Amino acid sequence: MRHSLCLAAAAAMLLTACGALPARPTAEAVAVPQELAGEYDNHAERWIASAGGKQAPATNAAPAIHHWISHPGGDRGQLLWRLVLPDTTPVQEARWLLVNEKNGFVPYRPLSAEAEAVFQNPGKSVRIDDKSWAPLQACTLKAAASRNGLAFAADPSACSALLPGIGATAALLPLRFELVNDRLRVVTVADQARGIDAATLSQRVRWFTGWDALNGGGMKASPDNNDWHLRRDLRLHTEGGRVALKYRDGAASGYSLELARLTYRESNAEVLRLAVIEDATGKMLSYVWGDPDAERIGLSLGWLQVGLEVDGLSKETRAQ
Repeated sequence: MRHSLCLAAAAAMLLTACGALPARPTAEAVAVPQELAGEYDNHAERWIASAGGKQAPATNAAPAIHHWISHPGGDRGQLLWRLVLPDTTPVQEARWLLVNEKNGFVPYRPLSAEAEAVFQNPGKSVRIDDKSWAPLQACTLKAAASRNGLAFAADPSACSALLPGIGATAALLPLRFELVNDRLRVVTVADQARGIDAATLSQRVRWFTGWDALNGGGMKASPDNNDWHLRRDLRLHTEGGRVALKYRDGAASGYSLELARLTYRESNAEVLRLAVIEDATGKMLSYVWGDPDAERIGLSLGWLQVGLEVDGLSKETRAQ
């Protein structure tokens, strides 16, 4: 499904959205918890909106969104935040640097190629200067009330005056965010066009690596067919990550793997699902379930065998 970003409509709605984004001033800057750093995706939210993958999401459903958040150079007073809407054409993307200043987190907009480059190398510290970064003081995110803990929110009426000068990326400016366990709830400017309480709820991404053994005969391979094609470079993430299965010469097999952490509405059961997809039809041929926090998962279908485990970086991030 394609989603367009109605910036003008969203900006207008901001003027009446103050009550939905409560904020309280703080005398001292409040550091975002270290565990906020990570990668997030709202695949599970959209899967529920599509009635368990059986239909297209409603027109007012949350768009697909992916977040990368990091502390540059390990500085917890700064957040590099990259947001992407992968299903839009062309793909919509925005990058922000949130800096912990006296009144809260001030969003900075990159102005130069040098500033843009820091998002590709988050391990380095960020040096802020007027030529590379533009502060959006009116959109400062301050500590806000939340039933689940700590949240940060901007004053939408004050922030709306800046939006026309920012351009298309203003649609992905965060107006409120909060982390609840490993789920990130975010309200952007664009979300306001979907309603006063609209937001996206993304889950923390975990990456898995592993192998597959694919029989050259495909699904119709005979039991005595020993033409096995082995790969050991599979890599996909838990929020709807997909990888195409290939033969040893690199040719597409016509099948893909999908890994997804999902909650079934009927039973409220959360699972980690590994599925085999037929590329031509999008049909799910087979799947297995595991614990949502499982560190290993695999399947054996006779003609296809797969083994995956959470990669070292995901293990390290999870332990922090």
